[in-house]
Amino acid sequence: MPLSAYLHTVDLCVLFYCRASGELKLLLNQREADPFVGHWALPGVVVNGGVQDLSLKDAVERLRASDKVGLPLAWSEQVGTVGDAFRDPRCWSSSTYYLAIVDQEWPLGAHQAWFSLKAVADGSIKLPFDHNVIVAAVLERLFSKSLYSNVPLLFLGREFSAPEATTIFSLVLARPVLKTSIRQRLLKLTEAGYLRETGRKKQGDGGRPQATVENLKPGEVYFFDRSFSE
Repeated sequence: MPLSAYLHTVDLCVLFYCRASGELKLLLNQREADPFVGHWALPGVVVNGGVQDLSLKDAVERLRASDKVGLPLAWSEQVGTVGDAFRDPRCWSSSTYYLAIVDQEWPLGAHQAWFSLKAVADGSIKLPFDHNVIVAAVLERLFSKSLYSNVPLLFLGREFSAPEATTIFSLVLARPVLKTSIRQRLLKLTEAGYLRETGRKKQGDGGRPQATVENLKPGEVYFFDRSFSE
């Protein structure tokens, strides 16, 4: 590429709560072209004058609908932009990257796989470009947002129980969260019209039936008046 070349990409950090392993997973793609052909990396698309996107939102949807992702997203949010002359060996480049959540497991393509979010964020699993740095920033955003919002509940889908809510908050915040604190938050969400009791029960840990609630506003974020750090 000429010295004047420049690349901008939109990259998605798609996260999934794997109940079987009790951890958060990150979607990666195996690269089919240089640089770093064959390496696992974040799914992304180039944004420039040669594409039809009229906005970054359009680019995110183009990426989501492509075979690099191809999954319905429960929620997504722009986290940040990085750029310099060294992150891509081809030229000066930048990336606008997003945190995205899927609320159930979907079939993946042969070039896709779920990896441990923690292992990528701490560098145990090495990614090309500066994707490890991007993933670490996304994990930090997820943590900070979860202190004062209902974002962790978006991993659980349309219907879930209070013990499941306690588990996902404890996982995202990387520390045990009191059941009473979660029940207070679920009550606030119910009063605000975000949740309602279903009258149904599901089998929980130990085989005990657990009452469930329904998310009435999927994909919408509620902000609590107090955070878990207070």
